Amino acid sequence: MSAIKILLVDSEKLVLEGFRKLLDGFTEFSVVSIAHDAASAVEHLRRHRPQIVVMGPGVPGTGGVDATRAIRRESGHVRIVILSSNQQPVYMREAFVAGANAYLSRSIDADELRATLLAVHRDGAAFSAATAGPILQLMSGSYRGDDSPLAMLTERERQILSLVADDQETDCIATHLGIRPKTVRNYLSRIYAKLGTPGRVQTALYAKRSLGGQGSFATHP
Repeated sequence: MSAIKILLVDSEKLVLEGFRKLLDGFTEFSVVSIAHDAASAVEHLRRHRPQIVVMGPGVPGTGGVDATRAIRRESGHVRIVILSSNQQPVYMREAFVAGANAYLSRSIDADELRATLLAVHRDGAAFSAATAGPILQLMSGSYRGDDSPLAMLTERERQILSLVADDQETDCIATHLGIRPKTVRNYLSRIYAKLGTPGRVQTALYAKRSLGGQGSFATHP
């Protein structure tokens, strides 16, 4: 049987090289290319025709969801596997709605990753042990909307997130709320941790998409 062709996507070179070395150690897989973002992933998809796309935790665009949409628009047949450090059901739901075939914990070990990729290639979907519980929540309907990461934010954090979504800089946010820029940066660090976003740009995109047409958070101190 010919090796399963895999495209790796992540913004970090060391992550990509680690994944490539790991997967090339299995006879079942052949890493045909690597990409750093959604746009280059689509180009590599057209050129190399991989059977599975594996996206690491450093993919720009809200943990790989935006890249998943772009790849799915290009191909309805390629299998898409997301590895993420965030195991909250709301992120898994977004990933599957965008077109992912599997959503795995980045702490997955090598043998489980191999087995999961083989299952995804064979069956079209697979769940790891770490994600099975949250996925069953989604499938059973027991997941509640108020489990959203946004619900974990304090009122002040929501105020700051709203201003970040409006593309306000740290100094402007501090002036608006009557606090120091250092305090704003501390709040931002906590917001990133609660939302599972790697930085300001991804956080702003997440906030804008989550708000949709519902307007803005209250921004009065």
